[in-house]
Formats: sequence, structure tokens, C-alpha cells
Amino acid sequence: MENIKKQFEFNHGMSIVNVPRLKTGAKSTYIVPVEIQKDDTKYSISYKGQRVKTFEGTDEKINIRNTQQVTNDTFELESFLEDGVTDYANIIEAYRAGRGDLAFELDNRNKDENGKRFEIISSLRDRVVTITGRNGERFVANYVPFTQATDGRQAPKFRLPAGQQLKPGVTYTVKSKWADLENKRFKAQYIAPLKLQAAEAIDNKTIKIVLDKDPGMELFAGRSIQLQGEDGSTVQAQYRFSSRKGSVGIFDVTNNTLKTGVIYKVVPMNNWATADYIPLIVK
Repeated sequence: MENIKKQFEFNHGMSIVNVPRLKTGAKSTYIVPVEIQKDDTKYSISYKGQRVKTFEGTDEKINIRNTQQVTNDTFELESFLEDGVTDYANIIEAYRAGRGDLAFELDNRNKDENGKRFEIISSLRDRVVTITGRNGERFVANYVPFTQATDGRQAPKFRLPAGQQLKPGVTYTVKSKWADLENKRFKAQYIAPLKLQAAEAIDNKTIKIVLDKDPGMELFAGRSIQLQGEDGSTVQAQYRFSSRKGSVGIFDVTNNTLKTGVIYKVVPMNNWATADYIPLIVK
């Protein structure tokens, strides 16, 4: 990303936030995710020092229909194709093969073959929303990477700061600088954490974690586990984004390596899951 950012030059402090993606069916039209624009501001853009082009900034926001809690520290914002909103994963060439029936094309006015115009959710990398409870709590919730278009839904997840949780019975209101939320309130409830059923070492840097059931949505993202060795050593592992298949997710060791022959106890960090004694051993 740092190298790509250097190739694009903007004025007014504007910057790209993720890799530009070629639109499906196009030869040279790219979606370029950028920071939030200011309305009626004339921006300039140059790529690799080539001729400067300009565009008019807009404060048009994305229409989001639903807001709902999914774990004790995470909620989602869901939009729908029938409302004229599409995630860019559906309309970029790079993801076309993997999107199945959700993949389609838009013309240069963002209209489909039937003439319906769509708002496009580009990369939500580094996006945040504000959530305020009627009890006076206020948090800035961060987008959880790689959750904006998974399991056939447009429902990006947002997570409270580490260690914070939604309080059951409290009604929360979500506000955003980049989205118009139709249903922006929800009443929090206690949601039982995920339950780990088994763990298997693929090698000394990679672990397969199995839940007791498929959560039906991407709830592994951004999560970590600690591996407590019987020899007193500890190792941490982070979920590998987009690796989930049903109830199984891949975790990569982030510090040191697992020792051959040592039995490790698997402990989810920050209470995102529970685990009875789950042993792990590298053979």
C-alpha cells in the first residue's frame, strides 16, 4: 500500500486507502478507494507523475438499511442490492470468478443492463463509525477487515476498542460520516461467545481452529488465540483473513514458532470464544 500511495498524487491532503480495482467488463476503468471527500471541493489527481486530472468532491453517502449486533463487541451494517447498493466486490474483475451469481457489470454511469443505478461501496479499509449508548457510553468502532462482502451478504462488521463490550439492555445509536443509516439503533443483548471444539497444528507456524458449529458469517476476522505450552512458553496466533470455511479457520503464529512435542493449551484472547481444555501438539 505504501508504494501504491506514492504513485498517486492528490491535493487537499487526499489519499487512496486501498488497491485500485478494474471494473468488470472494462479495459481501463478502475475503482479507486479514497478517503472521505468534501462536497464542492475540486480535487486533482495524478498517477506516476502523468497529466493532472480533476474531479469534483461529493458528500453523497451510501444508503445502509440495517444495523445489528453480532457479538458482544461487534455489530454490522447491512445493505442490499434491491435498494440499489452494491459492494465493489460484485463489480470488479479481480473478484468476478469468486462472486458467482452476485457478479455483474455496471456502465460508466453505474447502471446495470436494466438501467438501474447503483451506489458503490468501495473498500472500507480504515473506515470507522461512532456508536453511542443511552447510558452515555460513546465508542469509535473500527471496520473489521475482509468482512464487507462475505457469505453472500453486504454486511461489514465494526468492532469496539479491545476490552470494551456492548451492555445488554442498552440501546445504541450508530452514526457515520460515509453512510446514511435507515435503521441506526439496536438494543444490545448478551450473545454467547463462539465455542472452540478442536485445534490442529498444520505446521509449526500454522494452526487449524474448529468451532462446534458454523457461525454462518465471518466472526473469526481480527481474532487471536494464545497457545500456552506445558513447558511454560506462550505463543500467539492471528486469524488469517478470509481463510474460514464453515466452522474452520486458519490461524498464523505471530511470534516465535511452535515447539515439536510440546503440548499447548489453546486460549481465545479477549473472550471472543470459549474453550474447554483444547490441546494442541506439533508432531
